Amino acid sequence: MLRTRVITAVILLLVLLAVLAYGGALGWNLFVLVVLLGAFWEWARLGQFGAPKSILYAIAGGAICLVGAQFVSLQTSGFPLLALASVFWVAFAPWCLRHVSLGVLANPFVYGAVGFVLIAAAGLALVVTKTYGIVFLLSAIAICFAADIFAYFFGKAFGKRKLAPRISPGKSWEGAIGGAFSVLILSWAVVLLADQFPVLENTWQAMAFERWHPVVFSFWLLVLSAYSVVGDLFESMLKRRAGMKDSSQLLPGHGGILDRIDAQLPVLPLAILLVSAMAG
Repeated sequence: MLRTRVITAVILLLVLLAVLAYGGALGWNLFVLVVLLGAFWEWARLGQFGAPKSILYAIAGGAICLVGAQFVSLQTSGFPLLALASVFWVAFAPWCLRHVSLGVLANPFVYGAVGFVLIAAAGLALVVTKTYGIVFLLSAIAICFAADIFAYFFGKAFGKRKLAPRISPGKSWEGAIGGAFSVLILSWAVVLLADQFPVLENTWQAMAFERWHPVVFSFWLLVLSAYSVVGDLFESMLKRRAGMKDSSQLLPGHGGILDRIDAQLPVLPLAILLVSAMAG
């Protein structure tokens, strides 16, 4: 299992780096579209749509994204979609997790509509983030990876109080807090090293620090880290409701695409909205 996981991870990393280095805007957009198709399909499966409807949902979602991309200006017209997704993550997702209930999302039509908004917004955020440069893109994505990796180690070492025992028994408050403060420390390190390593000046962290008071900068980093956990837990709740261990087996050893991007779903739209606020 570990060997399969490592091989898949290496292949994914090589594909990602190749697309970023040689694919240009078109290559990156096509890569994002493939990710979205898989994510739409898995979202439908977690909603128990059945095989034919899941495929149709993915095709429809991908087609709407393609058509929409032809007629909207990403940085301006895409703003409402990012804002709508962020409202869901900030206002509704925590309620779902607290009550371990989907609420109105239990309605298949509502569930499908919300899934389109959340996944399309994350895809839009990936495309827009790339326009700020590869370093900026990777630094934004790294927030979730750092929060997840350090939460795992802190949880293993110090975890005693369960964060959401009815949803994901393995997660602890100690792990989540350790992950958040690790993101904060690493981000401050990036900012402090930016003078010595000019490439770091192009990171999300350096751009944020230039425009915000240090306290505000630190606050938003903790918020983004917290919502990476919200995204992870929300997908875990969907899997538990559907009786599934993974969202799919598209990525051998890792599960599905949603299993890999669940934390990014709330974080990337929020990060882009914050960038818009910084620029304003």
